[in-house]
Amino acid sequence: MIKILLDKYLLKFPLLKQFIKFCIVGGTAALINFSILYSLTEWLNIWYVISNVCGGVVSGIFNFFSNKNWTFRNKEKGRQAYWQMIKFIIVISSGLVVHTLIVYSLTEFIAIDYRLSWVAATGIITLWNFVFNRFWTFRQLKLQ
Repeated sequence: MIKILLDKYLLKFPLLKQFIKFCIVGGTAALINFSILYSLTEWLNIWYVISNVCGGVVSGIFNFFSNKNWTFRNKEKGRQAYWQMIKFIIVISSGLVVHTLIVYSLTEFIAIDYRLSWVAATGIITLWNFVFNRFWTFRQLKLQ
């Protein structure tokens, strides 16, 4: 019953449906990212900034393929897919730079634990990534 109501509601608002799917993919990517951040920092004593970048790269790869195929149901192949990947790399890289700056600033200048800084930065960057990926990287003429 709830699924039927939810499906009917989401059909009226396809952008909301995409955003929910984006958040599911993003949540999974965030778990991957945080696991790498925590493991490298706590178990291997790697500086949290480097660990954050490593986690961002790995989760970014997962993020691209999941968003392309499931969230945005984008079927581009060949040259178009290549350019999408380039755009995605630009969006994710710029987001990763901003994310890392936020984590570093909150941790070093405000003395917030790096894990909480990471959570705050992730919340801020989520909207950034959705907007740029939806309307630039995986731009479509109509929502699916």
